[in-house]
Amino acid sequence: MIKELVILLSVACYASVLPKDFTWGSATAAFQVEGAWNISGRGPCIWDYFQNCPGRIALNQTAEVADDFYHRYSQDIQIMQTLGIKNLRLSISWTRILPTGDINNINQAGIDFYNQLFNALISAGIQPWVTLFHWDLPQAYNNFTNQSTWLNPDVVHKFNDYADLCFKSFGDRVKHWITMNEIQTFAWIGYGVGGHAPGRCSPDINSWCQSVGGGGNSSTEPYIVAHHALISHGLAVQTYRNKYQKTQGGKIGMTINSGYAVPWNVSDPEDHKAVDVSVAFSYAWFGDPQAFGQYPEEMTSRITGGRLPSFNASTSALLKGSYDFMGLNYYTSQYVHYTGIPGTDFGNDGRFTSSPYNASGNLIGPFAESTWLNVYPKGLRDVLKWIKKRYNDPDIYIFENGVSCPGESSLPENLALNDTFRMNYVFDHVMEMVDSVLDDHVKVKGYFLWSLLDNFEWADGYNVRFGITYVNYNNNLTRTIKDSGYMYSNLIQYLRTAPAESRRPTISSFMDEYLAPVI
Repeated sequence: MIKELVILLSVACYASVLPKDFTWGSATAAFQVEGAWNISGRGPCIWDYFQNCPGRIALNQTAEVADDFYHRYSQDIQIMQTLGIKNLRLSISWTRILPTGDINNINQAGIDFYNQLFNALISAGIQPWVTLFHWDLPQAYNNFTNQSTWLNPDVVHKFNDYADLCFKSFGDRVKHWITMNEIQTFAWIGYGVGGHAPGRCSPDINSWCQSVGGGGNSSTEPYIVAHHALISHGLAVQTYRNKYQKTQGGKIGMTINSGYAVPWNVSDPEDHKAVDVSVAFSYAWFGDPQAFGQYPEEMTSRITGGRLPSFNASTSALLKGSYDFMGLNYYTSQYVHYTGIPGTDFGNDGRFTSSPYNASGNLIGPFAESTWLNVYPKGLRDVLKWIKKRYNDPDIYIFENGVSCPGESSLPENLALNDTFRMNYVFDHVMEMVDSVLDDHVKVKGYFLWSLLDNFEWADGYNVRFGITYVNYNNNLTRTIKDSGYMYSNLIQYLRTAPAESRRPTISSFMDEYLAPVI
């Protein structure tokens, strides 16, 4: 087991070719790590309600304590200093600063907490990269009808009030803002299948949606939610640019989750076409409105029944160009197979099916502990090329990339620390990213590993672990850096400092030749 590592800097690959301002970091999210759910005036969010509905979270676990980051962030800053991580992506809890979501009811204790946190990070040489919305919408907005939460157009202005408060309160220190995290996920899982808060869906999709979320319509609501979230993003960007950007000097964008795809049957031309459609239904759903002010043709030509909203002239203009960078969360990819059958909801509107297995029964990559995640590093490079081509070579940040190791959640701590599966995943994905920069000339500006800590993984509770730091939920939430944390730290140094002419290493050669245990 690697307890501490020394990197030998005489040989490495590609380092001098990466942008000199390349950003390396790790990531967390407020609801997943903070805990302190009812401390110092914080109000409830939709996840506070959802997690207390029996059966919605594995083992009925909650994030009421989570990693107790609220009280222990100093320990986590020390971990980042140990690893040389100088950038942390984190989110603000909307209801910690606006308990009811009302701009006239500001919780100063919440403002004070984030001021203290940001000051502590910066004092430690760590830059905060702040996500405004990472799924924790105020519960005060939820009346369990089709006119509540993100379904209500009024949320656009409420989000802008909240964003404005954050810019005003923290923008002198926060220089990178991410308005939205993974709209597709909270729109589809939260309103299409009911697996996330607020737990809405059609009755034929999941029976609990009526009792938990007040019902729903899986055919229409995910598209409405996404539409309002996009307009909220556009308005927040406008507010930042008009009121703060010139004096504060920051940048703003959003991050979008997307895999790539591989034809299910390589001999079928329609399966090859389905690859592009699948990426359009994930990335372009949110990338095209930002770049072009409209939804992608791949969606408008396939979604039937007028279920996809449209932008009017003002909202189109609001959204067009509403980014200083494009964000990507990449975890996995799948095979896609064209069906040609008109769909009824987002799950089949693209007229393709997806699977980790192809027509020959071959698996695209090893399963992680998370059942939705198969390891396919090449997909990261492929989707980066796709973004470059479609959006005229934008600056791109990879804001999430990480994995849960098979069986890790059931291992004792001493065994879980030796997370070879995660080390391989991170190394291989970083090398695909480096190839993307060097060979494909994609302007990737930064990489954030998900995640700094094991945490509350939404509906999975604490039953999957993504952290490079082990959190012992049975022993006072003690933190211990995993081997992957040390490996990542040294990989960063390796890519920053070594000459570019060296050959591309494998992880085994990297570990054998360039890392050595300290005796």
